[in-house]
Amino acid sequence: MGTEARETVIRQFSAGDITEVSKIENSTFFDAWNESMWLDELNNSLTTYIVMEENGKVTGYAGYWLVAGEAQITRVAVVAGERERGLGTRLTAALINLAWNEGADAITLEVRQSNTAAQKMYLTCGFRAEGVRPGYYADNHEDAVIMWLYREAETNE
Repeated sequence: MGTEARETVIRQFSAGDITEVSKIENSTFFDAWNESMWLDELNNSLTTYIVMEENGKVTGYAGYWLVAGEAQITRVAVVAGERERGLGTRLTAALINLAWNEGADAITLEVRQSNTAAQKMYLTCGFRAEGVRPGYYADNHEDAVIMWLYREAETNE
């Protein structure tokens, strides 16, 4: 692998990103969202989505729904060839900051019990495992670990 410098930008997800995001989505999730679903998400006033670009190429994306002071993370994904470089952590940290800035008091998510890499990344970002949803995932009835991050824990207020 080369040592070339990478220019990384995290910015708002726009409709022009759907094609690239869909490629990552399809290679990451069993229940991949199609382009129409992404348009619905982007047009929903409750949602916030961001993308990460490196040297102008989308390498990841993430987002949440904000309802009644709780941000529910819906997706965090990084293109397969770029994983384990801390990009998911950077995306999640950016989401956390956006959620706090939008008035969230807490952030939650579900993650596959078998996805220990993602769980470790969320723990690094300050989340705590606080429960399990039995048989949550439709493809194999795998349990989901429910994780939470609370604003007062983050800001020590």
